[in-house]
Amino acid sequence: MGLLNASAADPSAFIEAHSHVLTEGEDVLVVFKTVRDWIAFTDWRVIYIDVQGLTGSKKEYLTVPYRSINAYSIESAGTFDLDAEIKIYLSGRDPIQFKIAKNSDVSGMQKLMADKLHR
Repeated sequence: MGLLNASAADPSAFIEAHSHVLTEGEDVLVVFKTVRDWIAFTDWRVIYIDVQGLTGSKKEYLTVPYRSINAYSIESAGTFDLDAEIKIYLSGRDPIQFKIAKNSDVSGMQKLMADKLHR
């Protein structure tokens, strides 16, 4: 499971399209989007929205609270790479992987994840 070649998006676009998945007072910090799918990093969880089917009316919503994440890795893009990669490791399952655009703020994502997983 994971997004391929997602680009940074405006958090307000995510909020406008998917406010129904947010709790009251939940802040959307960072958002990535493909043509149809979304990944949002909020102040307390990661939300992955997988839009399925020809019409896009079927959607899978995956919520991962930061407290459930055991580890993560963030790989920056190299000279000839088209994308960077984020992997989120959870107990008892394969990692969740997201390929994000080469020009994404990898340092900012590293800081966000470190801040949220600091115990």
